[in-house]
Amino acid sequence: MLDTASEPVAERRAAPAWRPAVVLGAVLTLLYAVVLLCDLSVPQPVDHSRYMDAARSFPSRPKDPIFDHQYLRIGLTGPTALVMKVFGYSEVTYHAFPVAAALLLFASVYAIGCLLFGRLVGALSAAVLGCVGIVVVAGTELLPDLPATALFTAAVALTVAVREGLLPWRRLWLVVIGVLLGWSYLTREFIVFVWPLVPALLWRRIGRWEWLWGLVPVALTGIGETVLNAHLYGDPLARLHAGSGLGDLPSRPEVARTFHDLPLWVYLWRLPQQLGHLAEAPGMLLLLALTVVAGVYVAVRLVRRTSTLPERRVGVFALWLMLLWVPLTLEGGVLNPAHPKLRLQLLRYWYPIFPAFVLGGIAALWVAVRALRPAGRRRAGAVISCVAVATAALAVVGRPGIPGWIGSDRVRSDALPEFRSWLARSPARTVWVDVKLFRILPIYFVTSTGHRIWHGRMRPMTSSARPPSGDYVVVYSVGGDACPRCGDAARAVLPSVPPTWRPVMTSHDHLLHVWRVG
Repeated sequence: MLDTASEPVAERRAAPAWRPAVVLGAVLTLLYAVVLLCDLSVPQPVDHSRYMDAARSFPSRPKDPIFDHQYLRIGLTGPTALVMKVFGYSEVTYHAFPVAAALLLFASVYAIGCLLFGRLVGALSAAVLGCVGIVVVAGTELLPDLPATALFTAAVALTVAVREGLLPWRRLWLVVIGVLLGWSYLTREFIVFVWPLVPALLWRRIGRWEWLWGLVPVALTGIGETVLNAHLYGDPLARLHAGSGLGDLPSRPEVARTFHDLPLWVYLWRLPQQLGHLAEAPGMLLLLALTVVAGVYVAVRLVRRTSTLPERRVGVFALWLMLLWVPLTLEGGVLNPAHPKLRLQLLRYWYPIFPAFVLGGIAALWVAVRALRPAGRRRAGAVISCVAVATAALAVVGRPGIPGWIGSDRVRSDALPEFRSWLARSPARTVWVDVKLFRILPIYFVTSTGHRIWHGRMRPMTSSARPPSGDYVVVYSVGGDACPRCGDAARAVLPSVPPTWRPVMTSHDHLLHVWRVG
């Protein structure tokens, strides 16, 4: 796959000067941790809160079968449940596993680029992927897509290291790879589409029986899940049935029109179309195009048997991309436009190939420039650095008409922690909130580490349930993107503030308001 060697077993070779690469990777990962911790996203009252509920009652099944698919993703809810045992229903619990997964993804992308092309490609690839706005947000919110991507990418990084003969105790690392693959499946089921990349990389590099060391953890994962599902749901294949029915879940008409009965080209063009909506779209689309073009070029060269080792290594990322793009596009509408299995316009479904085309695009540019000028290592470094810096800068600060993530209320709003501080010293015994804020506000009745600071009562405000005099009303994110559904729900239930209500608290960003009912 990467080269033409056909030896049945990879021998461990003398390790290169790995210390500078490890030190650089550790420093970059620590810096990325600071970025994530300084930009924690606001919890959302949709899938995110459902996963918190699933973790609180883990292992269990929901009262409403429509949420089965979320409770069944035990690769996410299980670790979150463990954190919740220590920190309760808190911010730390909400952010801990996603942040750990984001750091794992960052380090894994760096490792892959470093092992295959050198430190510069690894560092720039990790930096670009880490700065992508949706990845920064996803790296701190409780959803399964980015953690599953991180677990698989870590398995790929270890696979490349095993392939290159850089790790002692190879069988132990094959077990770890199997565990990571199994865990990624328990976190997000369609990650299995990209699994074939691992055996492709190890083909003819490990012994025939050594495959069992990696296969056994995967098999045990499947067996354990079927037993648990049979116990909880009475259906050993409950997760497969729930996952395959996502496209049939109830959708509002305006949502259904975005993915049902569309022309074929719409489904085929979904990924670049959705990337085009990002602030960093020019750089991301360039990297995607470079990966695809490089894949076609390498395929032709392979047929002619004229490909070089660097070219074949770039081709690996095109293979990675196609392993997900083909099945997702088919299931997302090409096979049955009337009943797509998923909504391809949700970019989080595409996360598993983000590492592929970021690494692939930067590596393709690196190889192409060096091929044009064989002695042009510095020139190649300058070219990929310019592309990487420009893409990262667009992601952070944005471009005309599309702001970057650094200005988004989703990651910079401190209104809810401010409300918690006010609540801890206020006389409020009952607070009324809209039905969406009702789902996330309990996280802020405790400190970030789970210590209870308020013992009052929260009630949902509806058209039939209105707050009496003396109670408090909380409204959040009206006119902001910190929690759009909270803002919409607040406007619906409280189109105007009665003149008898007295304002008692407003957050510094003016996104959260508290009134006392008069």
